[in-house]
Amino acid sequence: MSGKSSVSQPRPGRRASFPEHLPDPGPAAAVAVAARRFEIVLAGRMATMDLTRLSGRVSLARSFTQALWQACQVGGPAGTVRTATSLAEAVYRFWRYLDATGSPLQALVEMDVAVIDGFDAWMEESGLHPNHRLHLMGDVVGLLRLADAGEPGRLSEEASRRLFYVSMRPGVPPRPRDAYSDHVAVALKAAARADVAAIMQRFRSAPVQKCETRIDRLEIDAFAEIDRVGFITCKSFLFRQLYAARDFAGISSDGLSDRMHGTRHLLLGDLVALCVLLSLETGLEIETIKSLRADCLKNPTSGYVEIEYCKRRARHAEWKRLRVRDGGSGTPGGLLRLAIQWTATARRHLGSEQLFTYFCRGRLTDVVLPMQSARKIWVEGHGLQGDNGKTLKLCLSRLRKTHKAAWYRKTGGQLRRFAVGHTVEVAANHYADIPALRPIHEATIAEAMKDAVDDALRPTVLTPKAEAAVLATPPAQPGFPDGVTTDAPALLSGEQDVWLASCSGFYSSPFAKSGEACPVPFWGCLECRNGVITSRKLPALMAFLDFVVDQRKVMTKADWQAKFGLAHHRIATQILPQFSEADLEAARSLAAGQPPQIYLPPEAGLA
Repeated sequence: MSGKSSVSQPRPGRRASFPEHLPDPGPAAAVAVAARRFEIVLAGRMATMDLTRLSGRVSLARSFTQALWQACQVGGPAGTVRTATSLAEAVYRFWRYLDATGSPLQALVEMDVAVIDGFDAWMEESGLHPNHRLHLMGDVVGLLRLADAGEPGRLSEEASRRLFYVSMRPGVPPRPRDAYSDHVAVALKAAARADVAAIMQRFRSAPVQKCETRIDRLEIDAFAEIDRVGFITCKSFLFRQLYAARDFAGISSDGLSDRMHGTRHLLLGDLVALCVLLSLETGLEIETIKSLRADCLKNPTSGYVEIEYCKRRARHAEWKRLRVRDGGSGTPGGLLRLAIQWTATARRHLGSEQLFTYFCRGRLTDVVLPMQSARKIWVEGHGLQGDNGKTLKLCLSRLRKTHKAAWYRKTGGQLRRFAVGHTVEVAANHYADIPALRPIHEATIAEAMKDAVDDALRPTVLTPKAEAAVLATPPAQPGFPDGVTTDAPALLSGEQDVWLASCSGFYSSPFAKSGEACPVPFWGCLECRNGVITSRKLPALMAFLDFVVDQRKVMTKADWQAKFGLAHHRIATQILPQFSEADLEAARSLAAGQPPQIYLPPEAGLA
């Protein structure tokens, strides 16, 4: 067995972080560990952890079972049943590696670096996806750290140090999911709102309590049973009687159970619409929405309310709040109030504090299923299409990206305003760096570069007030050209004048090597940082501006823009507006009394 590794040091960001100080497992845990099978309750869900299929290696199996038990306790790294199941699967994968390689390992004390690294290499050689491999390595390393903490001194010092990192083999950088287009987002919202309106109508319309036929009497009894215990199963005698009676009368009973329970409870299809709309409106993650509690709305005031939610990915579990609009069903707050109202009966029957309790598969539940088939049915029922014209593949995790993309455009790409609910770094890497936002990124970069170049090439403009301040204390005055060695009085008195400006660095031109004379004709001062423009140069600038404007009459628009557009922009919008109207009027009077200026084209100077 050989491992491929081109990295000599552990990679940062792959560290396993688990509790160092663990409580005494106690007698109950000892029994569970000995049996390698125990019950867990995490995030309101119950499951059975079963490691009885681990073959041989009794001592090592016991160590892993105890570590798994610790991981599933309150405050442990598991957090959810899904994570706990993933940990158990990683243990079985590790066992397959030991069996496949014929490892003699029997106990924790025999664990060494070669075995841990060998597991990493074995998975890589088996063709496992790099990220799946890293995930499994993280689970096994994490459990080994818990085992080491639970049985101090069993692992060697070298093996303990190896547990400080997960893997030296790189994974594949995640590619953030793209947002849906505006067209698709609008269609999704419209479909979800239509379903919300249908749910409102469904709950508002009580079934007609007529008792004319046997079917009517059976339906009344069935609804009474639903009201009494929360639901009625398809296997109940009463429901089978109703089904048989409808069948005898030639009445279809397809979807009968859902239709009856749908007048009292939410259905799985309803949750699709609610999750879609809430995620698009608030930007909350789907898993966060699924885990909302019935008392999630806090501090209502002035048309706004806070949504209290648990973000499990942030340091395992972190309670946060998001302020949203509150009002009718068209607002996030109003929609959640409706959901609280619709689920009240189901929550009472279940004794649950989870918001999204609903009827599914013949019973009430507060565990939201993955909804793959329900999503497909919902999309097809509304005829939703993607940008390619084909049936939309609804990926719920893209809804948050869609909301974030819209918010990003609204904030103009300002990350500190954009980063709501996460750090600026996460906002930049996972939500701003998606294909849907590339046009705004490119436009922003182009504008920023234009501004930077524009600013870098702009001459210095000194109003009479600023000119007097420079003469008072030349070296310390802001706005004066940096690195100027020329004497300020000489510069501002006219000794270093050229046609449109004074030159502060004839031998330090940005258009020539240092120490060489400036090769640019005098009209180039408008694009030179060494240029200094004072009120004394206003008459020349105005005369040149008049000439430029006159050239519009004899030149094509494209030619004029190419030759004079930038110069006109500099003078008209950047230089003249900095002077007072009195200064400009005085300059116009001087310009009118001077003989006409002769303009030489740039081509003459470059010849």
